[in-house]
Amino acid sequence: MHVKWSPVFEKNLLKYSPKFREKVKRKLKLFLENKNHPSLRYKKIQALKHEQPPVKEISIDMAIRITLQEFDDFIYLRNIGGHDILP
Repeated sequence: MHVKWSPVFEKNLLKYSPKFREKVKRKLKLFLENKNHPSLRYKKIQALKHEQPPVKEISIDMAIRITLQEFDDFIYLRNIGGHDILP
């Protein structure tokens, strides 16, 4: 499965250091290998559960998360940031 990202995701990702972006890359690789890995804290976002497919999130660390949607043939990365990144 491949990954696509929104312009908002790309813009916000560039705000982080190269070292942190490497961490994001490792977490995304882990997600593609095993989305239920405990360190990802993968879950559906209740506030946006009406969207199809549902919006979900994974944690990069305790402060930063990625919101995403899983389509049949790709994963769409919506945004990255703190808990204020919704919608």
